[in-house]
Amino acid sequence: MSIGTVLRQRTIRQLDLSPFLVVDVGSSLRHTLLEMRSSGSGAALVTENQRLAGIFTERDLISRVVGCSVDDSKPVRDFMTPNPAVLRPEASVFEALQLMGEHGYRNIPVVEDDGRLAGSLPVSKVVEFLAESFPQEVLALPPRADQSFTAADGA
Repeated sequence: MSIGTVLRQRTIRQLDLSPFLVVDVGSSLRHTLLEMRSSGSGAALVTENQRLAGIFTERDLISRVVGCSVDDSKPVRDFMTPNPAVLRPEASVFEALQLMGEHGYRNIPVVEDDGRLAGSLPVSKVVEFLAESFPQEVLALPPRADQSFTAADGA
């Protein structure tokens, strides 16, 4: 079966979604950053009344906090990306890759039809899925995407 076929058939629900970090919109920036550090997460899903309101990522940290005079007791609501793009658990891995590639996302919230959070899909889980599903193809890739070999290496 081709990689494209598998990517279109496998749903996000079938992937092992990592535990995800959730903070309330009223949580301080300081609290959110401490939680991200202790969990090793590159993103915090921000909720209001149990519903996704935004996402705070390492990109938000760099673009809205680092190098700025910021009061870290302010709520994360002031620094998050509101209304982030989401995927449903039934979306294909291919759809996730498209969304990540088109927008440069490294974390996508996964939301059930009723609005409940189902998880977070970090790019690392997609890479892990690809490496486990297609080990030979991954191992045979050149070190650089633009590199090609004219002859077999070795004897």
